[in-house]
Amino acid sequence: MKFKNFIYFALGAVTSGVICIFLFREGLKMTKVHTLEMPLLLLSNESTKNFHFLPVGTTLYFDKSLPEGVTRYKVYINIDRMPLQLHNLADSTEIDPIEARSLSKSELSRVLRDYPLSRYELEAILRSRYLNKNEVKEVFDDYLSASK
Repeated sequence: MKFKNFIYFALGAVTSGVICIFLFREGLKMTKVHTLEMPLLLLSNESTKNFHFLPVGTTLYFDKSLPEGVTRYKVYINIDRMPLQLHNLADSTEIDPIEARSLSKSELSRVLRDYPLSRYELEAILRSRYLNKNEVKEVFDDYLSASK
């Protein structure tokens, strides 16, 4: 009888230990984040004519890297007192993501001409080093010659 109780106790202890290790490991997983230092241009199939940006300071939460070379992030948005109509997604793999990227030289020219960038946003775009000095100079030369 004592041996049987010892076996039950040992099995319970091992099971509890495994559960504790699993819960502890899950609790230690760190969420990887990135805080934007420059605005990112948002692109979707429907917004080809207008510019939309993720602003400087937006926190991107790492989701996963895909084999195609794309990395997926989540952005959390608080919506205050505006109930949105929700529906079920039939297939959870059919996500329709929006693409975000840094501005190219031609896009920066259009943004300067058509979009009200703040000085802070423009400085962040120029500091990002996605455009070299010659490209920035060309963009500003075109902008200044067009505004005369």
